[in-house]
Amino acid sequence: METRKVLDTNLLIDGVMGLTTVLNIIEYPKALDVQNEIIWPTQNDYRVAIEIMINLRKSGKPIPAIDVLLAAICINRNFTLVTKDRHFGYIKSIREEFSLEISKQLRHE
Repeated sequence: METRKVLDTNLLIDGVMGLTTVLNIIEYPKALDVQNEIIWPTQNDYRVAIEIMINLRKSGKPIPAIDVLLAAICINRNFTLVTKDRHFGYIKSIREEFSLEISKQLRHE
């Protein structure tokens, strides 16, 4: 069974279409101009995000809150996050079940 992939904002900016979150749409509203499937966070996503942030802060590697929530959404649904942002690796180091793909996708001009 193929894992569903969630696109981070940087891929939406590059013109990649697919599954994303409302958080990424808030960061880049132009993504509404094309067909993107949108996931909304749940209370459980926020709970997991808090746990992740506590552990990131303990390790001295906090990252932006929206990115932590994005990772929590993916963890709770067993989805893979596709991004260009390597700081998501900090989450992977404390939550092994976090599926992460670092993209080298080039911008469509």
